[in-house]
Amino acid sequence: MLISQVRKILFAGIVFQFLCFSALAQTGNTLVIYDDELKNGWENWSFAEVNLSVPVGSIKPIKVEGKAWSALAFHHAPISLDDYNTLTFFINGGLEGGQTLSVKLVVDGEPLSAGYVIQPKAKSWALAEVPLSELDAEGKKIDGVWLQAHDAPYSAYYITKIQFE
Repeated sequence: MLISQVRKILFAGIVFQFLCFSALAQTGNTLVIYDDELKNGWENWSFAEVNLSVPVGSIKPIKVEGKAWSALAFHHAPISLDDYNTLTFFINGGLEGGQTLSVKLVVDGEPLSAGYVIQPKAKSWALAEVPLSELDAEGKKIDGVWLQAHDAPYSAYYITKIQFE
C-alpha cells in the first residue's frame, strides 16, 4: 500500500511539472531561491530534516519534515525586496498534509514577527503566493526566508520553485 501511495505522489509530481511550471514563467523581476537546486547565492540554513533535490520525475523538490518550531530556512547576504511584491512557491503536503507552517522573513538573523500561515494539502501540489506586504518587508533588507512549523512535529512536505516576484 505504501508503494502505491509513493507512486501516486511521484505521478502527481510529473503531472505537476507539466501543468503548473508554466504558471511561473520568468517575466519581469524575479529572484529565484530554489529551482531544482539553490540559486543566486542562497544557502540552506535549515533547522529541520531537509533533503535538497529529491528526484520526482524530472523535477527535484525539497523534502522537509521535523519537530515543533523547526524550519526550512534559507540565508543570503542582506538584500532589498523593494523590486518584488510576492514570494511564490509550489508546495505538496506529502502523504498526510495539513502541516501548519508560517512563512517568515529574517532581518539581521532574527525572524520578523509577521508571518503568513499555510497548510499544504495531502498528495497535491499547489501554488502559494505570499504577499510581501503581509510579511512586514517594506524598507527592510532581509537575510533569510523561513517556513517554520508551529507547536507540533510534522510529516514530510515537498516544496520547489521558490522565488520572489
